[in-house]
Amino acid sequence: MINGKTQKTLDDKCFLGMSLRVFTKTRSILIRSPMEYPLLQNSIPNIRSPEPIKPRPSDIVHEQWLRTLDFQGFTGVRLLDLGCGSGYFPQLAARQGARNAAGVDMVPPPDVHANSLWEFYQVDLDGTQWPGELKHSRFDLIFAFDIIEHLKSPVLFLEQCHQLLAPEGQLYMTTPNIQSLERFRNPKGWSGAHDPQHRILFSKYSLAFLLARTQFKVQTLKAPLQSLSFLPPMLQWDLGGQLLVKASKLTS
Repeated sequence: MINGKTQKTLDDKCFLGMSLRVFTKTRSILIRSPMEYPLLQNSIPNIRSPEPIKPRPSDIVHEQWLRTLDFQGFTGVRLLDLGCGSGYFPQLAARQGARNAAGVDMVPPPDVHANSLWEFYQVDLDGTQWPGELKHSRFDLIFAFDIIEHLKSPVLFLEQCHQLLAPEGQLYMTTPNIQSLERFRNPKGWSGAHDPQHRILFSKYSLAFLLARTQFKVQTLKAPLQSLSFLPPMLQWDLGGQLLVKASKLTS
C-alpha cells in the first residue's frame, strides 16, 4: 500500500517529468526556423533583413519632388522604379508596406544579392523586351526620375510604362526643363545640354503632348522655381530646372 508521503513523492516526480517534457518540446519549437511554422512567419521579425539604404543626395531631391507632386505613400501598392540607382525607393517602399517593389537599372546596386525585400532587374531600358523579364506584369506606381531624356525612343518608353501600369495606375516622372531659367541664362552650358548622355530634351508643352499621345492623363505637370516657392502656385512661373510629372493611365 502506498502511504500519503510516498504518493506525494510520486506526484512530485510525475509533475517534474511532465514539466521537463513540456520545456524540452517548447525549446525545440523556439529554436527552429520560423520558416518551419508558416503561421509564425509574419509575427517574427526578419533578423536577416538588410540595413536600410542611405539616401544619396539625388534620392533626397526625388523625395522632395514626390512631396511637391502630393505623393500619397507606398502602403499596399506595387512599385516599379525605372532607373532605381542605389535601390533606395524600392527598399523604402517594401519597408513601408508596399505589396511588392521592384527596381530596374543597367548597373546593379551595391549588395543587391543580399537584398531580401525587393526585386532587382538588370536591363537596358532602350530595349524592346525588358517588360517581359519582370516577374510581375502590373504595377500601381511607376517612378522614372531623370530617365526619359537618356532614351532613344521616349514614345516606346511611355508605351511600355502604359502597358505595365494597372488601371488607375500612376506614373511619376521627371526630366530637365528646356524652358528653365538656367537655360535662358546659360544656353550652351546649362546642365540639361551639358550632359553628354542626354538625347532628347522637353518643354512643358512637348512632354504633355507626348503623354497624351501615349494614352496618359496628365494630373500635374510643372517646373517649380525654388526661389519663387514662397509665392502662391498661380504666381509661380514654370522656370525651374526640372519638369515634374504625375500622370494616370487612360484606359479605352
